[in-house]
Amino acid sequence: MSKNQQEISKLISYWLRHKPEEGFIKLDKFGWAEIQSVIKALKLNNFDFNESELIQLNESFDKVRWKIDLETKRIKATHGHSVSIEQELAPEIPGETLYHGTSINNINGILRKGLISGERQYVHLSDTKEMALEVGKRHGKPFLIEIDTEELIKNGWVFFKTEQNVWLTLNIPVQFLYFEPWVFNVSENRSKYTKEELKKEFRYTQKLYWIIDTLELIATSSRDDDVLFLDKDSLKLYVIHPTWSGKTERRNWPSVEKYKNMDEWMEKRFIIDQEDWYLDFET
Repeated sequence: MSKNQQEISKLISYWLRHKPEEGFIKLDKFGWAEIQSVIKALKLNNFDFNESELIQLNESFDKVRWKIDLETKRIKATHGHSVSIEQELAPEIPGETLYHGTSINNINGILRKGLISGERQYVHLSDTKEMALEVGKRHGKPFLIEIDTEELIKNGWVFFKTEQNVWLTLNIPVQFLYFEPWVFNVSENRSKYTKEELKKEFRYTQKLYWIIDTLELIATSSRDDDVLFLDKDSLKLYVIHPTWSGKTERRNWPSVEKYKNMDEWMEKRFIIDQEDWYLDFET
């Protein structure tokens, strides 16, 4: 694709998804625009482009970006809208698990707010881990989030599937998201029990013994007994591997990893654990 074609492609997608008024283009309630109005908008931006070239450009993409109806001479973006449009696609039932690919830099926000569409009208999900990782790589070091679709459907969520095999749905709260192999939906009872057990395992001479009451359990590992604590005073994080040995093996004190903040833990532990988790399933 030439530089000229790249500019044209970006302009058309920008108009059809976000700002049709900037190209003096009118979208109907489903997001369709007249092809000729798009061609006219391109000419106003010094691009001499015709209908045949527009069709050829659309066919040159690796993935479907636009739908073109030659009978009605209309065009629309397949997904990614920030303008409000009505959905033409019929609702479909996805598999029990879908995936969302994102950057590790976005995980803190997602843990607080869940998956939100932001400027888009819908959250975008993928059928496979591979597709989701490709999306995540566009924004930095990729990370996978699993979505329990059965629970969402039970709670009223509706899913649509585009021609590009992208699943669309509304914002997803964090309780329906899984950040394997770490589990963040930790009950208050589990937190209390874990802290009580740690008090039995740490020596009086160990620093963590004296700050256990300031620690907050924020995640547990699905792979082993590791637990992640946040020190509410210093904001440092501790990954602790309890021995759960009671009084029989008191020489095997819990191992402790310390991280200066959440970003460091994610970079040095969280993302590595996930890579190992999915690798284990593939081998």
